[in-house]
Amino acid sequence: MPMNVGFEYVNAEQEYNEAKTTAEKVKALKKMLSMIPKHKGTEKQQAQIKKQIKKLQEQAEFEKKQGKGAKSFTIKKEGAGQVAIFGKTNTGKSTLLKMLSGKNVKIAEYEYTTSEPVHKMITFENVKLQGIEIPGIYEGFYDSKNGRQFLSVVRNAEVAIVLADSKADFDMISTELEKASIILTKTRERSEGFEVRIPYIKLSKNKFSTEVIPKLWKKMNKIRVQTKTDGKIAPNPIVLPKNSTVEEVARMIHQDFVRKFRYAKIEGPSAKFKGQQVGLEHKCKDGDIVEVFVK
Repeated sequence: MPMNVGFEYVNAEQEYNEAKTTAEKVKALKKMLSMIPKHKGTEKQQAQIKKQIKKLQEQAEFEKKQGKGAKSFTIKKEGAGQVAIFGKTNTGKSTLLKMLSGKNVKIAEYEYTTSEPVHKMITFENVKLQGIEIPGIYEGFYDSKNGRQFLSVVRNAEVAIVLADSKADFDMISTELEKASIILTKTRERSEGFEVRIPYIKLSKNKFSTEVIPKLWKKMNKIRVQTKTDGKIAPNPIVLPKNSTVEEVARMIHQDFVRKFRYAKIEGPSAKFKGQQVGLEHKCKDGDIVEVFVK
């Protein structure tokens, strides 16, 4: 976000993030462009907004030509993180999702069994990850009747699984995703403008194992922190970005816990010893147990 933007810009940006249709997104972007301070420090952001407006206007024209045949499809984001599964048709995407989730997924030997995105929850220890299988990718998928809509479903994914047996297949899939401003990266990178950068794990057909689940969690760059009250540990952890502090944990419990904070006791990977007393600035690690004491 640009420096020194007003609440009008922030509200317009929120409208863009919550927009369901292309027309709503364009309207919000135009509002953002009108509200952004005009100075050298925001020139790059202004250019990115204009570029995104042009791209969405082209998409709106495309959708108009497609008519009523194009689907409107959304998936509510659930769980501690989202995993997008990409691959050509008949590469085992449904088999993989079934294995990872333990839930039934329609599988057949013929091509294009999956006609729209399918989502199932994947269990990793004490959290759930949302796995989304995208229909088979092919050259020109982005410009197909529902391609853009299907790819927009996973723009917020934290990690991707790409099923590809050759460099040519991987490159083709990457190219189609890039048309939707989704960039696959080997390691987590900060997204720029309206491009999203998603770390990926590449798998070959039928070489699947549930051992990939911990790797998915690691790629997400998140931590799980369990809270402790009166000696009892909460079964469901709080999920936070990596390097989050006790302050973020306290705020997730209740805003007053930050204002009335005295100290916290830590046990787990970030503690030097069980019950270590720490302040708000202490950085937590995955698997920590935190007990907050207030005034």
